[in-house]
Amino acid sequence: MRQFVSAASPNSKGLLEISGKDFHYLRNVLRLSVGDMVTLSLPGGVSRESTLCKVDDGAKKMTLQVCGTAFAGENPSQGKDCAGQDCPQGLEAAPRTRLALLQFIPKPQKMELIVRQAAECGVAAIVPVIGEYTQGGSEKALQKSDRFEKIIREARQQSGSQVETKIFQPQKLGAALDLIGENEPSALKLFLYERTDGTVSFKDALLAQEQNRSQAQEAAAASLVPAKSRAPISCVYAVGSEGGISPGECGLLLSRGFKAVHFNTNILRCETAALYAAAAIQSALDN
Repeated sequence: MRQFVSAASPNSKGLLEISGKDFHYLRNVLRLSVGDMVTLSLPGGVSRESTLCKVDDGAKKMTLQVCGTAFAGENPSQGKDCAGQDCPQGLEAAPRTRLALLQFIPKPQKMELIVRQAAECGVAAIVPVIGEYTQGGSEKALQKSDRFEKIIREARQQSGSQVETKIFQPQKLGAALDLIGENEPSALKLFLYERTDGTVSFKDALLAQEQNRSQAQEAAAASLVPAKSRAPISCVYAVGSEGGISPGECGLLLSRGFKAVHFNTNILRCETAALYAAAAIQSALDN
């Protein structure tokens, strides 16, 4: 899927003018020509089909026309593109489990890789955690928010992810848990642990969540309240840095409703573990 992530919305006529580096991306990377279509990912999580209507290579500007007559932020419907052809106005993705990652901060290069891969996988929220084993100065690199926003944007355009991945400012673990608690109050909560003592398998963690969900559905049915979806509304998973997660931090996570999960696999680097966990969670819950 060819996708362009736009920070701006089309004007009242459904036109979006592109210049600068974005022009280079669409013209030289995606190699778009007049009449070609590209998916627009607009602010607010709206995805729309658009057609390239005009190109000025000298001025390095181009104009995209959003399909149909309703523009950014409105409900998708069937419409016409600027060439008069029928095209779907919006793209409605299949419902997926919302993922949030609590990532104990590793070295800067590893953190950039984790953010890129998380955005490609459709992780909605990334909270960098300043842990006991975080190397001094690593969190300072995260103050350059523009850098990570660029990484996320490039990853979404490359992967076609329609999820607006957001990265937060670095937080101590307690503050990160408070932040996640406000945004993901009913989430399935897991943290990856390299040791086996005191942990549960991923399967057992999911079974426990399903039992809780079933009990909630039974209670809802008894009170004539519509039952919720079988899948969790969201899943929050925490991954340690190079040194892992300290015993004290494990205790805090457990006290806040997290389950310690041990994947029966090889020893994984932190950047591999974050990707591995996202894939496992999505595979289990989305299917």
